[in-house]
Amino acid sequence: MQIECTKLCILSAVKQAYSCLWHYKLQHILIALVAALPFCLAGFLGGLDTVFSVTARDQPLPEGFNLSFTLLVLTTFIWAFPVIILWHRLYLLGPEHLIRRKIWPLITRSLNVISHSLIFFGFGLVTAVLMTAGIVYLRINTESAAMAGTISELGQMEAALYSIGALIVVCFLLIIGLRLSMAFAAQSIGKTLGFTVSWRMTRKNTFRMLIATILVISPLLALDGALIWTADHFWQIDLINGTAPNPDMMYLFVYLTAPLITLPLAALCSLTSSFYRHCGCAEFRSSLA
Repeated sequence: MQIECTKLCILSAVKQAYSCLWHYKLQHILIALVAALPFCLAGFLGGLDTVFSVTARDQPLPEGFNLSFTLLVLTTFIWAFPVIILWHRLYLLGPEHLIRRKIWPLITRSLNVISHSLIFFGFGLVTAVLMTAGIVYLRINTESAAMAGTISELGQMEAALYSIGALIVVCFLLIIGLRLSMAFAAQSIGKTLGFTVSWRMTRKNTFRMLIATILVISPLLALDGALIWTADHFWQIDLINGTAPNPDMMYLFVYLTAPLITLPLAALCSLTSSFYRHCGCAEFRSSLA
């Protein structure tokens, strides 16, 4: 099926993303609490104490660190995939199709999304390594006196190079992710849509999608930053380093504010769902078994 995607209206996409997020605010709160539950439960039971006890780089790893770190990855990174699927199902199908009686399709789709995400992560890692190698090459071979010294002695020019390189890598990976996001959204609702089809459908809207994403995510990231500052300033809860006067305070704070903490991710799912409808992906009718 050949589908021509019209040019995306940036302001309309941003408005739809926020409107959808607000319309399903109660369902968002429910999904956010589900998203934070494994992490907070593992923390309350003491499973994450070891990984958060390491504060110095030269500090030897305590016993049980690997198990605690694995638990942290499972309750955050891995658990995020079925949660993302729930958000996509909410924004594409509506709340009546949010939960299915059979849990197996959710598991298989989560595994499919994880496998494809790992490929994308590997591609991004290679890109980051190549970008870093290019910056180091410029650092070593430049004849500028301002760049003299060892690589570890970062000056203003070196910091600028690394910052620019990091920004380029993030924008490049974000563009690739947005162009392929139609395939992930389709898998979330039980449809087959390949990466090549997703790439073709979004070819006219690359930078429009990027600008819309920045406009949607930036205010919510600022909100999360304010939330992190508030927790540290008023209750000495350092969410970045995972420290608090009482560890249970941190997990309780994370769980109670989960609907706010997860807003950027939920808004991104809402926005990509808007892209999915605009680009005509919903017209593909083949379903997964």
